[in-house]
Amino acid sequence: MVTIVDQLRDSLPQRAAFLGRLAALVAIGLLSFTLIAALPLQESPVDSDGDGLSDEAESARGTDPNNRDTDGDGLSDGAEVNDYHTNPVRADTDGDGLGDGDEVSTHRTDPLDSDTDNDGLSDGAEVNLGTNPLEPDSDGDGLSDGNEVNKHRSNPLREDSDGDGLSDGNEVNKHGSNPLREDTDGDGLSDGNEVNRHGTDPTNRDTDGDGLSDGEEIKQYRTDPLDSDSDDDGLSDGREAKTHGSDPRKSDTDGDGLSDAAEVNQHGTSPIRGDTDRDGLSDPDELRGVTNATDPDTDRDGLNDGDEVNRYGTDPVRPDTDRDGLKDGDEISKGSDPHKQDTDGDGLLDGAEVKTWKTNPILKDTDNDALSDYAEVINYKTDPRKADTDGDKLSDRDEVNGPTDPLLPDTDKDGLKDGDEVHIHGTDPVNFDSDGDGLSDGQEIAAGANPTSGDTDGDGLHDEGELVMGT
Repeated sequence: MVTIVDQLRDSLPQRAAFLGRLAALVAIGLLSFTLIAALPLQESPVDSDGDGLSDEAESARGTDPNNRDTDGDGLSDGAEVNDYHTNPVRADTDGDGLGDGDEVSTHRTDPLDSDTDNDGLSDGAEVNLGTNPLEPDSDGDGLSDGNEVNKHRSNPLREDSDGDGLSDGNEVNKHGSNPLREDTDGDGLSDGNEVNRHGTDPTNRDTDGDGLSDGEEIKQYRTDPLDSDSDDDGLSDGREAKTHGSDPRKSDTDGDGLSDAAEVNQHGTSPIRGDTDRDGLSDPDELRGVTNATDPDTDRDGLNDGDEVNRYGTDPVRPDTDRDGLKDGDEISKGSDPHKQDTDGDGLLDGAEVKTWKTNPILKDTDNDALSDYAEVINYKTDPRKADTDGDKLSDRDEVNGPTDPLLPDTDKDGLKDGDEVHIHGTDPVNFDSDGDGLSDGQEIAAGANPTSGDTDGDGLHDEGELVMGT
């Protein structure tokens, strides 16, 4: 027997016809009853794949009514439409490289937002890189993952990409240094050491502008990279180290009592030598005195200043200490005394002896003729360098002390030298005709006669007469 309930469960056309017949019977009074409200008056929607969407709805959306996950993204079509509002026919609704199912179930990202954490990287890119798509700064360095990857090229998984001791964020946002370069300014110090240890600028290789890189100051010279003049001597560390060779940590490198700056800027002396000109006098001694600290021989006399002061006691600023016409250096080289105008006491100034008379300033009698140089020059006009000025074989002394003239080789002009007359012929060098025979001594010698006898052959005739007669 078919019950009313069975009829109401038939298909929609059959149910409509059945209800029509019931209504007619009721109208003519042949049937009276109360319909149970719980009985469905319409048929339930058909959901063939049980995905939560009726086949009718799936048809409207273009999904497959026989495939509960049309796009194969791991979410049923019904869940996509009703719960997540994603596209059930597109596996990756937001186009971020992750399937909607992975976003919901695995990564907990938003399948409708390609960049869930808004860091500039798509969720798919983050998953592939290993960054956290739910955290805009995966490594907590102060830079978003997107900026690290796209702008700075730093590692979004490493707080300090270059391992220099500064986080990438601090390098970019605070210090302006390069998060990919351990030593941004190439000064030999890591950026981290510059900031955290030395307080220097990691983007300026010479923080204090002294001409030395920060690395050179720290590692080589041990100077202060924040103070351009570490020793406060008035010279920058760079000038000291690279120009003058002085110690940028010592205000007086050579320990001469003058600051390096005073030596360089004021006196022109060397800051690394206590005696700049190497003359035997320290720079301060020369500067306190009258000599030139940069000239070893201030007075140009041929002696260095130190020798003049310490050895010879001469005046280092007066080339001729004793004013004898001879420089101190020349006196030393010739053996004369630079403190005495006339070293040998011969009456001639040392300068005159050397320059004018060419005599020896340390010998009274240069030619050893028993006449002082002075006497020869001033009194006798003889040559103080020749014992026999006139070359007559008589010394100047003998001639001066005798009757002959030291300036005439033949005083009596008889044709014989004075020395020959005295030493050879025994004639009188001041008598033209020693024997008075009318012939000069020279004629008699030439004729073979005796110049000391009027009658050489003793024949009673004077030699002159015989010479005339030819006998």
